[in-house]
Amino acid sequence: MDVLITGSDTDLGRIIAEGFCDAGHHVILAGRRPDELEVAAKELDVDAIAFDNTDPASIADAAPRFPSHLDTVVNVPSPVWAPGDPRTYTLADHAAEWRGLFDTSLVSAVLTVQMLGDQMRSGGSIVTVIPDPPHDGGAGAAVKAAIAEWTAGQANLFGVRGINVNAVAAGRGAEPGYDGLAATAPTVSAEIARLSLFLTTPAARHITGQTLHVTHGALANFG
Repeated sequence: MDVLITGSDTDLGRIIAEGFCDAGHHVILAGRRPDELEVAAKELDVDAIAFDNTDPASIADAAPRFPSHLDTVVNVPSPVWAPGDPRTYTLADHAAEWRGLFDTSLVSAVLTVQMLGDQMRSGGSIVTVIPDPPHDGGAGAAVKAAIAEWTAGQANLFGVRGINVNAVAAGRGAEPGYDGLAATAPTVSAEIARLSLFLTTPAARHITGQTLHVTHGALANFG
C-alpha cells in the first residue's frame, strides 16, 4: 500500500509513519521543514517531499514529485503558532492563533486532498488527524468542528469510488488526571497512530465520514 503522510516533520507524523512502515507499507513523508523531514526519512529509510501544504503555489510546485497513484493519505498538522497564555494575547495574537490553526489543520488537509484526490486508488483511505483535545469555545474546538463537517462531506464525495474518509481526534480522556482503563496506557500519539492505521485496513471498510476519538478508554464527553 502506498501511503503519504503529511506533517511528517513533527513527532506525531513520524510516529504515524513508523507505524505504517512497521506494517509493511510503502511510505512517503511530506512536511514543510526540510531538515526535520530529511532526518525522519533517513531514520525510516523512506522517501520524502518537502512542501508547504497551506500554500497553493508550494503544492503546485511539488505535484510532479508525487506518485501517480496512492492508497492512503494521512493529514497531520504541522503547527506554526507557538501558543502562550491566552490572557495576554493581543488582537494580533488572537488572529494569528485562529488563522494558524485553520491553515495548518484544515486548509492544509483540504488542499492536499484537492491535489491528490484524483490519484487515490479505489478502496483507499483518507485520514485527518486532530492531535490535541480542544478547549470549549476556542480556536481548536472550531477547527475540530470544521474538520468533522468537511470529513463527512468528503466521505460522500469519495464514497462513490470506495474510498473511506475519517478523522482521528484526541479525546478528553487524554487530559492530565485521567489514566484510562489500562494500568499502563499507551501515549496519545501511539493511540492516534494505531487508529489511523486501522482505518486503512479491510476491517474498517464500513467506517467512513466519522470523527473517532482516542481517549485511553474514556468517553469522548468525559469531564
